[in-house]
Amino acid sequence: MNKFRQQRRRTRSPRGAQIAEFAAAAALIIPLFMVIVYLTYEIAMYMYLKSGVDIAAKTEARWLAINFNYLVQQNGNSAASYATWKNSAVRVANCVTTNAQFTNGTIDSSGNFVASAPPVMSAGECLPSASGQGVVAVKVVYPGTSGLPAWPFPPLNFFGAKLAPTNMTIAGVYVADIEP
Repeated sequence: MNKFRQQRRRTRSPRGAQIAEFAAAAALIIPLFMVIVYLTYEIAMYMYLKSGVDIAAKTEARWLAINFNYLVQQNGNSAASYATWKNSAVRVANCVTTNAQFTNGTIDSSGNFVASAPPVMSAGECLPSASGQGVVAVKVVYPGTSGLPAWPFPPLNFFGAKLAPTNMTIAGVYVADIEP
């Protein structure tokens, strides 16, 4: 009987053990690989969205700075409609799709974005000042009110516990000096 067992052990192929070890390794590596792929995708998507809102804010601020004095003169030397002065051609695919994502403003003396028009002189020229007057600022926010998907998508959940907010806001602010 003992001889039979020894003979049986000798004829057994190590293939079964290799298959079991491969299955165990795959069970550990595949979920880790999926997590790495998901995180890589989300980081790439964040970088795309952040650079998109920054580019849109920069483009809009330059347009507003160049056209500010003209727009003030066209509106009776008043910046009352400053919030509506938006270029409808500034768009970034799947990121900035509507003017509702833009907020025109200025920078206050503390360096913070304020959603108000810079003060103007009677001739329509902007007041220069070291406190931030004389500049326009544009803030662009993702997601806007245009039905863009929330980021991160899908939301990060782990056994019912939320690891991150379901709708994170990505914003970019750009400041430009008003052109004479």
